[in-house]
Amino acid sequence: MKRILLKVLTGVIFMAFLLFCHTASVDAARYTKTLNENIRISPPGVIVSTWSNIPKFKKGTVVILNEYGEVLEGILAETISLPYETGTSQDSIRSASYTPVPFYVYTNTVKEPTNRDLPFKGGTKVTFNDKGEVIKGIISGSNKSIDLNQANHILVSDGEISFHKNGMLATCTLSSDSYLRPVGWLQILTENYTDNSACPGFVEFKAGKAIVLNEKGEVVNGTLNKDTKLLTVPSVLRPDSSGIKVYEAGTTVEFDDKGIVVKASKSSTSAVN
Repeated sequence: MKRILLKVLTGVIFMAFLLFCHTASVDAARYTKTLNENIRISPPGVIVSTWSNIPKFKKGTVVILNEYGEVLEGILAETISLPYETGTSQDSIRSASYTPVPFYVYTNTVKEPTNRDLPFKGGTKVTFNDKGEVIKGIISGSNKSIDLNQANHILVSDGEISFHKNGMLATCTLSSDSYLRPVGWLQILTENYTDNSACPGFVEFKAGKAIVLNEKGEVVNGTLNKDTKLLTVPSVLRPDSSGIKVYEAGTTVEFDDKGIVVKASKSSTSAVN
């Protein structure tokens, strides 16, 4: 019995050693460098580029480089248009338990590639993936269009922007009032119908405000553009209530994974029975 336990313990120690060595080698592949002058450094994945399209990084700042000296993160010295995350998988969307889903992230199959880039602001940090696409940064300018799939695009404005690994937008500032579906939208399919609009599960979010989306393109956090009926936890005083409340225009709401509002920047108005 002792011999068996000794073998098991030896195996565990050996596996832990291999894991530690692998982690150390991955970390060792990345290194930092302080720049003595403004310098252009190419990110991963570049096959061909013009001089002006190579991002310039700011003197006196620290960049993170991979084992080949390609930049993974740094502070831009000037505003420049850079490609953003295109995504590698639709698995997280296809595995959704309902249909239809708000958006389908797609891989461009057109023979002539479409430029997918945004202007990233000088003096701010950008982070690249291993394909050389920006996954997080600060954009400059308004009314910049981002393709979500072949039929949908969203207009974004100045501010922080980031992307999920599947290519879906994760955070941005809306450039225009926009209709999107929040998490749990199936439970409020017709709650916000009006006499002249019937858009199942859609809610209008306010321009000029930050918004957070999950990997399926559903809103996790955003600011309402009009009075809106949303799911909420039934009150202690009214446990038999429907769990639907009207939240005022201008309220910033945050949803849990079931679509229930768990945080709001100001009080809701009235409950709906």
